Amino acid sequence: MPIDAEEKSDAELMSEVAEGDHRAFTELMSRYKTPLYRFILRYVGSPVDAEDLLQDAFVNVFAKAASYDPAWKPSTWIYRIALNKCRDHGRKQRLRKVFSLDRDTDNDDGPFIPEPADLSPDVESIVAHRQELQRLSEAIESLPHKMRSALVLHSIEGRSQIECSEILGVSRKSVEMLIYRARKTLRERFALE
Repeated sequence: MPIDAEEKSDAELMSEVAEGDHRAFTELMSRYKTPLYRFILRYVGSPVDAEDLLQDAFVNVFAKAASYDPAWKPSTWIYRIALNKCRDHGRKQRLRKVFSLDRDTDNDDGPFIPEPADLSPDVESIVAHRQELQRLSEAIESLPHKMRSALVLHSIEGRSQIECSEILGVSRKSVEMLIYRARKTLRERFALE
């Protein structure tokens, strides 16, 4: 009796994806679609760009499945691909701003601003909360790449420092230092305002 794809481990699914099994790939996508989208969205700030990058990441997962090294956890390998897509996107965005002919690049979708958790009837507090979230989103986006990656993966996505170190390709101690510096930078930035 064949084992249902939903009961297989990520490693087993990756092995089958490497052999071209589309059902295994569909199951792997369904497991990682939501958390990977949230990670990418927090990184790039635009829902439209996040959807595109998510699709690109999964295309890469399928295309490179044959070269997947089982020594890596599948989740780490998949997040690494997504992180590389985010890095490439950031480089392209910077180049577009530098070489833009119309110079009006501030009118894009902007950073992702989540809805406030408390939708009380007090409109002023809702507006203030949204403005605070926007300032925080912009401050996180302005962090250097490694600090932003470590902060988003650990503090927002809830990944362990060990997982972060595997995804980022740095030591656990480096992750700890990057998170510390990111938080310190954000605290200093908000203290000055």
